[in-house]
Amino acid sequence: PEGGALLDSVSVMDCFPGLNLEGIPNRDSTTYAEPYGIQSAHTLIRGTLRYKGFCKAMSGFVKLGLINADPCSLLGLEAPPISWKELLCHLLGIPHSTSTNVLREVVYNKLEKDTGNLEAVEWFGLLEDEPVPVAESVVGALAKHMEMRLSYGPGERDMIVMRNDIGIRHPSGHLEVKNISLVVYGDINGYSAMAKTVGYPTAIAAKMVLDGEIDAKGLVIPLTPNIYGPILERIREEGISYNTKSTFSL
Repeated sequence: PEGGALLDSVSVMDCFPGLNLEGIPNRDSTTYAEPYGIQSAHTLIRGTLRYKGFCKAMSGFVKLGLINADPCSLLGLEAPPISWKELLCHLLGIPHSTSTNVLREVVYNKLEKDTGNLEAVEWFGLLEDEPVPVAESVVGALAKHMEMRLSYGPGERDMIVMRNDIGIRHPSGHLEVKNISLVVYGDINGYSAMAKTVGYPTAIAAKMVLDGEIDAKGLVIPLTPNIYGPILERIREEGISYNTKSTFSL
């Protein structure tokens, strides 16, 4: 939905006790029912996991007009340089010459006096005189700005977290809840977790095609055991493995 309403559908995710996570739905999940052969599923949700507070911060950016993909002439190549402070003044409809203190108060009120959201805006330097990157839209400029602000420092690494929760009602009447968990860390000064979890399966699949293990033609989705089975086995040799757990109840 427009206006950032999706960010209000956040749920606490306590499946990884050591991580403080929250989750939100990610687009239309019902389209996965047919490819996975689970049309009888009563509930089907594909979501995105983030650290707690992410959705709240993004909701604040929406309120300030920063998550806007419409073309913005102020940020084009031919436009004069503009600072984040000036851009925020423009988005909030106040003079560009407004002092930082007054701007902070206006932003605070726009954020419904949420101190945490204001701190996020200040942490990203959006009340300062730093130039806004050239971009086609405000959200495009914000993405470039975040890419610089959130780049990994020395000794830092990324992490991939995935969780599947599946409820199965057996003919006996028993309910099985199966949990499949995956956590992958990037290597410091090496491959990132994103590179490994995307690159290794792709490389393995490519070699399977070259070796004749995959003989299907055209665009093939890896939803059959003859494709995903060997890939899952071989990525374990690269240090990527998942854990499964099942609980049963009447």
